[in-house]
Amino acid sequence: MSKPEFDKFADGYDRVLGETIPDGLNENTYFAEYKIALMADRLAHKKVSRILDFGCGAGRSLPYLKQYFPNSEIWGYDVSPESLKVAASHSPEAHFFSDWSALGDIRFDAIVAANVFHHIPLEQRLQALTLCRKSLGTGGEMFMFEHNPYNPMTRWIFERCPFDADAHMLNLRSALALTREAGYSSEQHAYTLFFPKPLAFMRPLEPFLKRLPLGAQYYVQMAV
Repeated sequence: MSKPEFDKFADGYDRVLGETIPDGLNENTYFAEYKIALMADRLAHKKVSRILDFGCGAGRSLPYLKQYFPNSEIWGYDVSPESLKVAASHSPEAHFFSDWSALGDIRFDAIVAANVFHHIPLEQRLQALTLCRKSLGTGGEMFMFEHNPYNPMTRWIFERCPFDADAHMLNLRSALALTREAGYSSEQHAYTLFFPKPLAFMRPLEPFLKRLPLGAQYYVQMAV
């Protein structure tokens, strides 16, 4: 898809991210785990044998995929070869690839794209989401997590993050339109991450706020 501009951030991804987020909001791995925990909860009723982390980058989500899906085969795809090297050093049990055509007839029970699509050029997003749909097996599901552009703190951080310099956020409405155009049969969605670290004690309320466009991020769960 796009050129692997993340090669230059591969070794220092966590450090750069940590420097971008204010100390009072920075929880390092919390946000990465939150997404995978939510995904595991939503798939609790299904057998998940093979999972793809689409746009896995340096592999922040991979340890949590292994933790929450211990019996699943974990795969990682990214256009950045340098990022895949870093990911493989931390998660050697996972399978990695950067050439989609090499995937062959392999299919996945679940695919997650954690804050990936805002990095994909506008004209390539439909192609990417369609590729994911075609790579899901029968009954497979895709999870897209993205920044909510209507959350002021999210936008403030986004505009100051070096590896988001050429990125373009997509709102929930745009993500849902992509879902339909890519041919998914159904979808569910919600806003997430309403309370930062200083207000962590209020996080049990988040499921009741899922329709309010105030969360720092949102997700779309798509079925084939």
